[in-house]
Amino acid sequence: MEEEEFYFSGPRDYNEQTDAFRFELDDIVERYLQEFDINTFVMIGAFQEKIQELIDSGNGHMDFRVEEDQ
Repeated sequence: MEEEEFYFSGPRDYNEQTDAFRFELDDIVERYLQEFDINTFVMIGAFQEKIQELIDSGNGHMDFRVEEDQ
């Protein structure tokens, strides 16, 4: 395979990916508040449903292994 196939232009590390997600989420919320008749209570309910969906998906595992000095 060519090296170009593995080119990744997005955020690379965990913090950059988290920031990108948060900024995108902020943009979506602002857009819906401006363009739709949806209110913040409806948004919060939708977020709570999505939170439960994410919890139920089982993709919440975090690995916090700490490497010990030898």
